[in-house]
Amino acid sequence: MALSDVSRRPLPGGLLPNRLLLPAAAFAIGLYLLLPTLVVVPMSLTKSQLIQFPPEGLSIHAFTDYLSDAQWITSTITSLEIALLAMVVACTVGVLTAIALHGRRFPGKGLVVGLILSPIVVPLIVLGLADYMFFARLRLIGDWVEIGLAHSLLVTPYVFVTVQASLTGLNPALLRSARSLGARTISVWRHVYWPAIRPGVLAGAIFAFAVSFDEVVIALFLQSPGATTLPVRMFTSIQYDLTPKIAATATLLLGLAVVALSAQGLLALRAGKARRPRAGAA
Repeated sequence: MALSDVSRRPLPGGLLPNRLLLPAAAFAIGLYLLLPTLVVVPMSLTKSQLIQFPPEGLSIHAFTDYLSDAQWITSTITSLEIALLAMVVACTVGVLTAIALHGRRFPGKGLVVGLILSPIVVPLIVLGLADYMFFARLRLIGDWVEIGLAHSLLVTPYVFVTVQASLTGLNPALLRSARSLGARTISVWRHVYWPAIRPGVLAGAIFAFAVSFDEVVIALFLQSPGATTLPVRMFTSIQYDLTPKIAATATLLLGLAVVALSAQGLLALRAGKARRPRAGAA
């Protein structure tokens, strides 16, 4: 009997429902998690001058109000600058740290890794207060650069984790062969490390940018009239000026998150396809 004939046979009676159970449960959980967030979208399309749900008619005046407001656009540009700076610093530090610790065993390595990952565990309000006291002592409060450096501390663990995960698939024999053949450090980086860690670096950069762009607690501690991020402006507007402009901005941020997750998923898919030929060849 041919293998194709076997594959065409109907599944046993109890197997098909079991195979459908997991996707159905995943869809239900995803809908439960996303539904409160998706409510923001129709709220941003209301004709009213106040946030309400369900909306009264449909209009895009909230988006035009956002695009025509110089303060909100300035805050958006500031958030982009901060996120880019945090992403660059996090990628540099996270990649170099992951490579430095790769394959090395020494007493206290777990403590070092825990210290690198600690910004994920420490409450944001503690990090914000510590950053404020540190930069205030240096008299550097009031510029977006300080917020970007503070955010880089927060997002570096994301890059470190993704790069470290990519390094697990690196064959140590490649490193030994390159070094035994006299390859310089830059050559080892270009031809051995970079092809292995590239998906992890890109995924970590996406996470770092998204987390920094959306962060509000640390930015609240370090803000100034000339350095107010978009999430901080949204937070203060909720207290004093509750208009659909906030919902429109939240919708744009939701779109940014969707783009970031889609890009990360495409990177993971491409990395999986790149590994399949090697596995087949082996």
